[in-house]
Amino acid sequence: MKNKFKIATLLFFTTSFTLGACSDWTDIEGIDIKQPNIQEQNPELYTKYLENLRQYKADTEHKKVYAWFDNSEKNPSSYAQHITSLPDSIDIVGLMYPSELAAFEKEEIMTLQQKGTKVVYAISYDEIHKQYEDIISTQSEAENENTFDYFLSKEIEKQLAYAAPFDGIILKFIGQNPKYMTAEDKAAYTASQNIFFNAALNWINKNEGKFLSLQGKPQNVVDKNILSKFLHLIIEMYQVTDKNKFTLAIQDCLETGVPTDRFIMAVSTPSLDTSDTSTGFIGTERAIIETAYWITADTQEYDKCGIAINNVQNDYYQTSGNYHNVKKTINIMNPAPTK
Repeated sequence: MKNKFKIATLLFFTTSFTLGACSDWTDIEGIDIKQPNIQEQNPELYTKYLENLRQYKADTEHKKVYAWFDNSEKNPSSYAQHITSLPDSIDIVGLMYPSELAAFEKEEIMTLQQKGTKVVYAISYDEIHKQYEDIISTQSEAENENTFDYFLSKEIEKQLAYAAPFDGIILKFIGQNPKYMTAEDKAAYTASQNIFFNAALNWINKNEGKFLSLQGKPQNVVDKNILSKFLHLIIEMYQVTDKNKFTLAIQDCLETGVPTDRFIMAVSTPSLDTSDTSTGFIGTERAIIETAYWITADTQEYDKCGIAINNVQNDYYQTSGNYHNVKKTINIMNPAPTK
């Protein structure tokens, strides 16, 4: 009962503070008007709100919400380009461009962290592999002195150096199915995986309080023991047009050694390109909404722990209110209690 009260309070004040926060910004520049927000009007109430918000996010019972945010704009002209515009009840915010954070971004990361929101970024095995392939495709055999494993090790070292202001890292890994490899190919593939994962595990061992999640295909990880180290296993469903394929995708993951208690489903918001009528939709319905309903359906084989929303910023401009569909998605999975 106490937890339900906190959730109800959270949802009520999230609406209030979102409205208050928006009063500080305008998408029409050059108007120097600032209205006091709730934080300024009632600091004691806001402090209590933050306390309840952090407790809510620490509660393992609610469905988790990841949100990937395109932070490529370093000179924002709209509130939509700020992570502080996101709904407070999002648990984990992923920044797509972590390498060169602007001063305002570092401040906003700290603002989110005060709300109990974790801020993360991704390191992708497959993107690093593609970078290597692109490099060697332009070189002669004599020029290509570095092996993939050497390149992989150096690239991970470089990208781990971005981690200081962040709460965790999402390791993106699609890879290949090792079942169909020769013994020689599997040995080389396993060695590369070990470089990738061990670098991140060494980082987490040195940084208490940080976390790792895996996004991609856990069934393609050779050493399944590694998977127990991840907070969540995020399964990408960006191109799915039928909700029934969610179940098939999870079943593909259910190999011996893959944890069944931490699945997150990753889908996208609709594209801002009006000619793209498939991205972010399942049939004619928004993918994030349909996924939220699927997540709430009971299953015995595995746990549906939440959703990961790609390009969350695309949902900012809505006639029904900023981030209307994201808020609806959250409410479907974590509804406010009724009397």
